[in-house]
Amino acid sequence: MKRVLIHAAASLLVCLSTSAVAQVDFSHDIGTVGAPGSAVNASPNLGEVFSAGGGSNSLAANLASMGLVFGDNIDAFDRGDVFSMSSGVSLFPFLFSVEAGAVGQPPYPVWAQVPFNGADVYAMQSGSFGHVLAYNEPGLGLLTNPTESVDGMTDSSVGAGQRVYFSLQQGSPTLLANAWSGADVMSVVIGAPGSLRRAFRASDIGLIPADELDGLAIFAMQDGGDGVVDPAANEGALVYFSVDQTSVGEIGSDVRQRSLTSLHHGGDIYLSGVSGGHTLLHEADRRLGLGAGDILDALKLGSIDPLDPFPMYGPGFPDPNDEPEKPASCPPYRGGGVPIGTVWVEVCDASVPSIVNWQIEIKMCDGNGNTMSVIKQGRVKGAASTDPHVKAQMIKDAFESVMLDKPGQMPPAIPVFKGFAKFVPPINVPRPGISGEVCMFVNQDVIDCGWNVDRICFSFSNWTANIIVKPVKGWFPDAKRRMSLMVDGVADSDTLLRISATDTIGPGGIDASFLVPVAAGQDGFSALLSLSQHIADQGGSAPVNADGEMVVESLPIEPPVSEDGLFGPLVYEAGAIDNADFQITVVAGLARGPNSPCNAVDYAEPYGSLNFLDVSAFLERYANGIGDADLAYDGSFNFFDVSKFLELYGQGCPESDGTD
Repeated sequence: MKRVLIHAAASLLVCLSTSAVAQVDFSHDIGTVGAPGSAVNASPNLGEVFSAGGGSNSLAANLASMGLVFGDNIDAFDRGDVFSMSSGVSLFPFLFSVEAGAVGQPPYPVWAQVPFNGADVYAMQSGSFGHVLAYNEPGLGLLTNPTESVDGMTDSSVGAGQRVYFSLQQGSPTLLANAWSGADVMSVVIGAPGSLRRAFRASDIGLIPADELDGLAIFAMQDGGDGVVDPAANEGALVYFSVDQTSVGEIGSDVRQRSLTSLHHGGDIYLSGVSGGHTLLHEADRRLGLGAGDILDALKLGSIDPLDPFPMYGPGFPDPNDEPEKPASCPPYRGGGVPIGTVWVEVCDASVPSIVNWQIEIKMCDGNGNTMSVIKQGRVKGAASTDPHVKAQMIKDAFESVMLDKPGQMPPAIPVFKGFAKFVPPINVPRPGISGEVCMFVNQDVIDCGWNVDRICFSFSNWTANIIVKPVKGWFPDAKRRMSLMVDGVADSDTLLRISATDTIGPGGIDASFLVPVAAGQDGFSALLSLSQHIADQGGSAPVNADGEMVVESLPIEPPVSEDGLFGPLVYEAGAIDNADFQITVVAGLARGPNSPCNAVDYAEPYGSLNFLDVSAFLERYANGIGDADLAYDGSFNFFDVSKFLELYGQGCPESDGTD
């Protein structure tokens, strides 16, 4: 009965989707017939591109205009001109289709549409698990038939004179004639004879020639206009792709790892910079809601047209209702700091190095004091760019891919963050050296599951920018920002290590840089020690602890930190000038009290130990109704708070690294 009800709901979605104009151009696979009167029905050629419209489709590019011959099968397709210059809220990062026979995960549309799901188009929503139905087959002029299948997909309006990018299925005559493979990507100017090129090879995205590229989406293509990507000339793109289940990727690659360990790797989405290598971005089972053996058969980015029903970014600001709040009934917070609710990542104006290593580590904790770390990391080569939109897109992709597992539950994982927004130029810290921002909220579902984000480590090779964190609403009103910095690697040339800071949020403040020279061959830790000493010589305090983190306690900038601890000297950029071998990691958290890394009742100096001064401070806060004395988290001050104080006081302070 449940399946019947979900099918009924899916039918309603189908009706709603049919009424919308399907704004996609596509190719199809063998077995596709097309609706009577459509161009697909008139000439169902696997090497041609069709444009959906008005419940039917028309021919957008025939074989000859694509430089192809009969028997070629377009397996993946993209216009290659998606470059979002808009700011706003991330809505639909990707649209995709699945190969006929996909099973999906209940209750999501791929599952509900079985066995007629191969010619449907689905959309992934930002910050949520699963997918929604975007367009069903009648909206594309295709039949409701188990064999109908969308095989490649891009934005609408493909036409003559436009350069496009695509791959062909293994065995296609054009591949054989040119000694190309089904994992290579070609480019052609539609209707221009002799313009067919190999844009990049399988090895440029970490695949082997025997692999089969199945989905292709491109952001910010930089190929010099000739259709051939030359990494030596700092050309590249952010290339998102999928592969079929027979693909194994290069040794050591994420495709290889998933092919050996998961039945879902044919539905995964990968990211590459088109100069070798890739990283797993979104797992089919843990993010898209696809089933074992499902193949993601066509892929496109959300539209850059804000009037499209499924735009990549929408106008405006994040929904304030998405900002997480402390649940009405929840266990005491046992983290080392204060739970983080809002995150701003500032985009600096330095060039992205040609090799970008990135890592995000999110420290989680629950009310029982259990902790864990969720780590997401990747490597993008060939993405050299000074454009803030490209860097913001990379940062948004990275944070959006971080998931929290829920073993034995549905969904099996949930995104840690939601409500993503990209602002170029920045609105939170419009300072010199900052060219854009990515904002996000911690997912309320994470907090409702009993977990909280305690601190964030974010690193990019050779440059990074500040992470500004703000507390979950309703918790610890006197939270103080806690920033630290780590530097790994060995300098490949003489360089400068620096942090930059401002004394205020917003325009009108004083900017200052603290920098030290670094010699070729010098390691990151010793360089960080030099920077720490330089700050001390200038009258600040940024000691390096035993874990190799430089904790920024104060900087010689006026005015001092505000009473609520959230404003004042603000580290907002860090980097090593033109040195890709340094990995710069900014660590962001929120401390309790004004400075305490201990626990909820370490109210008074000296921090790191509990004594009668903390007892006195608690009694004063309790008498005056100050929020961090509400240790029972019930909105009132009574004997439960006193009891909890005695319990926590008896536990003492754990050994601390000085940053939590």
